Amino acid sequence: MHGVINLLKPPGMTSHDAVAFVRRALKIKRVGHTGTLDPAAAGVLPICVGQATRLVEYLQAGRKTYIAEATFGFETDTLDGVGQVMSESDASGVTLEKIRGALDAFRGEVEQVPPIYSAIKRDGQKLYDLARAGQLEESELASRRVTIHAVYPTRFIEGVRPRAIIKIECSSGTYIRSLVRDLGRSLGCGATMTFLVRTQSGENSPTGFALEDAKTLEQIGAEPTGALMPMNEVLRRCGMLIFENDAAVQTLAKGQRLRADGTTIAIDYAQASKHEWSMAALDALCENKMRGIENQTTVAQFHLAELAPQSVIFINTALTAVAIAVPVPEEPVCYKPEKVLFLDAD
Repeated sequence: MHGVINLLKPPGMTSHDAVAFVRRALKIKRVGHTGTLDPAAAGVLPICVGQATRLVEYLQAGRKTYIAEATFGFETDTLDGVGQVMSESDASGVTLEKIRGALDAFRGEVEQVPPIYSAIKRDGQKLYDLARAGQLEESELASRRVTIHAVYPTRFIEGVRPRAIIKIECSSGTYIRSLVRDLGRSLGCGATMTFLVRTQSGENSPTGFALEDAKTLEQIGAEPTGALMPMNEVLRRCGMLIFENDAAVQTLAKGQRLRADGTTIAIDYAQASKHEWSMAALDALCENKMRGIENQTTVAQFHLAELAPQSVIFINTALTAVAIAVPVPEEPVCYKPEKVLFLDAD
C-alpha cells in the first residue's frame, strides 16, 4: 500500500498524532508526514504511506500557503495563543496602513529566527524540549534564510488588541509564528499568532495539496484506502519531469549510470489523464496517430543546449518501479540513480 493522504489536521492535534492516526486506520507501519504543522494550527498535512515516505523531501520542497491571524499588543513564549504572555504593549496606534507598510520589509529572501518552541533540533535535541527545561533563549538561536513570496493583510479588526488576517505564501521552513512576532516588533507593540490554517502545500493544483481536497479524520476513518492518493498522482507533485522507460528503470535499479542520448517521450502528468499511462498512447504519439487522445504530452530530450540538467523520474510501464535519477556533474549527459522504489511490494 503506497500513496499520500491529504489530511485536514484539526487544531489541537500534533503532526505526530496525525501520523499515528493514519497508521492505525490503514494498519501499516511505514507512515510519515511532509512537514510539521504546529499543534494549534489546522489545515493541509500530507501524510505519506509505504514507499511514498521516500518522496518526502521532494513533496515538502514546494511553496506553502497560509492564512494567519495576528493579534497585536502582546507576545507569548510560544508565539501563539496557547503560550504564556511574556510582554504587553499599547497597540492602539496600529492601523491597516501601518501593517501594509511594515509587511513590505518581509517580502523576498529574509533572515528569520525560528521560535524556541519548535521541532528543530540542536545537538540532537528538539528546541521545545530545551526551552521547556529552561536551557534555551531566543538570543542563542541563529537565523535562517527563508523566502516570503507574498504576504498581505486581507482584513483588519480594530480594538484594544487589534487583529489582522494575513495571507502568506512562503518557502518550506518558514515559521509563521516568527513572521508575526517580527511584524509586531517592527510596529513597536508586539504581536502573537492567534490562528493559523495551511491552505496549500506545494505548487498550485493539480501539482500541490489543497485545502479543498483534504480529508477529515472522520472521512479517513470511514474509508481509509479511499482517502489514499495513488502513486501516479503523488509523482506529479515531486516537481520533476516523468519519463516512462522500462529499460531506463532496469538500468538505474541495478545501480548503473544511464546515458541521456537520443529522444524519449515525457508525459506531462500534471495535465495527462489516466489513460495516457499506457504504452499504446505513447506508440500513438510516436506515429502521430492520436487515436482520440488529446495532445497533452510532449516529446523531450534529456538535455537541451539552453537548459541545465535536472533530476528526473523514470517509471516502468506497469508502474511497479520508480527510479529517481540525478545528473552526473562530471558527465553532463549521464544520470545516476538517487532512489529506486518498488511498488509491487510493501
